Amino acid sequence: MTNHEFKVTCEAGLARVDLNRPDEGNALTRAMMVQLAATLRELGKQPDVHVVTLEARGKQFCRGRDGKGESRAGMTPYEVRQKMMGAVLDVYQAVADVPVPVVALVHGDALGFGCATAVGCDITLAADNARFAFPEIEHDIPPTMAMCAALGKVQAKALTYLIYSADSVSAQEAVTLGLASKVYPQTSFTADCDAFLKKLASRPRLILETIKRYQAKATGLSPDMASEYAGTLLALVRS
Repeated sequence: MTNHEFKVTCEAGLARVDLNRPDEGNALTRAMMVQLAATLRELGKQPDVHVVTLEARGKQFCRGRDGKGESRAGMTPYEVRQKMMGAVLDVYQAVADVPVPVVALVHGDALGFGCATAVGCDITLAADNARFAFPEIEHDIPPTMAMCAALGKVQAKALTYLIYSADSVSAQEAVTLGLASKVYPQTSFTADCDAFLKKLASRPRLILETIKRYQAKATGLSPDMASEYAGTLLALVRS
């Protein structure tokens, strides 16, 4: 199978990853997901990269998973978990593993895997025409993997409703519920995102790394330990 070519550019501290499947709604096969996770991790290792984006072209940001040609024939349950479910889960983990902010630029609809990936990013910028949905239950699939990407980011009651109802929500509703960070007008989405990203990428990498590390680790700490960790990190950075 020929490897899919994600469109990757790096300039002025900003690494941009274009899903590069506009004719397929930017849906990804599991093999492509494996490549995407590896691409994200590789970019995160580059010291001159301060911010990584996930973006796409076409009518949709990502309509989910492309399952054409998939077969579980002959696989053991362990192999299904590792080779099929693992490809999806590793994209979510790769976003977390990148030491600097990963920003999703959601210019159009984000569905299923696309929605979970966008929500799982550190910052999610959405055009006002975009919609977000977890439609898996309509295909008799319990979307536990998508849910794991949203845990801690989306309000529990809201996530429960979205999962059971399969309803889509507007970009503005997505911000209210915790699915997205900021909404920009569709007409100025590219320019607004570029202005934000340019400013963010100009920050020192150490500062961006420290913020992401603290947010990831401190949520599981008791209040007194979260306070201690905050002070210790800042002392190390400022010394």
